[in-house]
Amino acid sequence: MDIQQTEDKAVQQTLLSTYCPAPIKDAREKQDAILIERFKGGSYKIADLGCGDGYHGAIFAPTCECYHGFDIAPEIAALAEARWREDGLEHASVFVGDAANVQLRKEFYDLVFCLYFTPGNFRDKSEELGMYSDEYLDHNPGFIRVMSKFYHALKPGGRMFLTVYRDVPEAEESQIDFYLHTGQHVVTPKGSRFVMTKENFWSVRWTRESMLSNLSGFGVSADQVSFNELNHIAWLVEIEK
Repeated sequence: MDIQQTEDKAVQQTLLSTYCPAPIKDAREKQDAILIERFKGGSYKIADLGCGDGYHGAIFAPTCECYHGFDIAPEIAALAEARWREDGLEHASVFVGDAANVQLRKEFYDLVFCLYFTPGNFRDKSEELGMYSDEYLDHNPGFIRVMSKFYHALKPGGRMFLTVYRDVPEAEESQIDFYLHTGQHVVTPKGSRFVMTKENFWSVRWTRESMLSNLSGFGVSADQVSFNELNHIAWLVEIEK
């Protein structure tokens, strides 16, 4: 089993787990409340990057002009596809594969969602922890490749939303707690800016500076970015094009 396959399996275990640390659950609920209040019921074109089991599509797609889910793991994407089919969501569809390679129409979407801490999972795959230096994390080529594609697929005035862990000890504790309870084995030393497991799951935490540095890699300036505080471990980062 290669790195991507083992990571996909770890993601699926995490996604389907009934266990979720309280700070992560709280951040997810507040993220959803913000987006539902602002966008539920609107006729938008939405891209859902890392759509998982299709939960957000079930909320927003009923009134959307189109809702496109993207997920690299076929087993997870199949869950979203089945959910949307059961809900009769004719304008919702799933694209399976590496989002860095997907072909998107320029200035097509009104909204891009990358939620539930998915932005912290993008990287160049390696089992070598030393690869992920501070310099790498502040200008992560894997993150920039994916996010730049979806940013350029936004219409002028469109918005991108990223849910991310803040780089604080409490967030690291929540990450480790979550991964251990889903049968994974953490291999990073305490205090690292990311958590990696033996199963190749990888999730970084962010400072304002590291997020802005990465976003600048595809032309986003600081005045386009808002950090909406969800709780003490998480932000909902909003990027206006």
